Amino acid sequence: MAGEPGRHGPRTAVVVGPSDVATAVVDTLRAAGAQVAVAEAGADLAAAVRDAGLDVAAGVDLVVHAPYTPGSATPGAVVDLSPQDWDRLAEEPIRHGLTALQGAHPLLTPTGGRFVLVAPSVAIEGGAGLVPLATAAESLRALGKSAARRWARDGVTVHLLAPTVFALDAEAEGLRGTDVDRSESALGEDAMSPQAVADVVLLLCAPGARHLTGSTFALDGGALMVP
Repeated sequence: MAGEPGRHGPRTAVVVGPSDVATAVVDTLRAAGAQVAVAEAGADLAAAVRDAGLDVAAGVDLVVHAPYTPGSATPGAVVDLSPQDWDRLAEEPIRHGLTALQGAHPLLTPTGGRFVLVAPSVAIEGGAGLVPLATAAESLRALGKSAARRWARDGVTVHLLAPTVFALDAEAEGLRGTDVDRSESALGEDAMSPQAVADVVLLLCAPGARHLTGSTFALDGGALMVP
């Protein structure tokens, strides 16, 4: 990753939220010495960079897209969803993800930077009553993988992190004891926390991670050990 000699973390970053993961990522990056611009889902990333006092033309080393839509973790039957509910819970997050990808590319190209997409693992695991959330997560992963293949020629890599839904927002605690909460972490609860996601984001900024792109990393502490 572009940066000062001997530096292993990003110098500049944009983090898109809000979510508990986004908050942890911002705090962790700043503690590591990075200048961080914070943006809301669907926002203009270049404007967020300027507002943070960073140089848009110089680009940024890292963009992390980790939003969370309130109500996503509330189980419900698809037949009971209004068109407005479906749009807000399933389609709007996809539009926001597309906006983030479109805004990130020109910022990451000057630095050969990295884009990290955080989408819950619920679609990988399966979860009754969470079809909108699963739809959004899988669609975002598909967008991320397409970007990874396309952007490789520009030296930009894309990583897909899939934490459990419990890491994204405290609201999800209502799903404890349901089929979404099916396994215990082999590494303990800390490995499924927002901070664990932030730690892995930093790991993906290490020089050796330049050999990775387009892969999904399930951050469940070894609960399911999906391929």
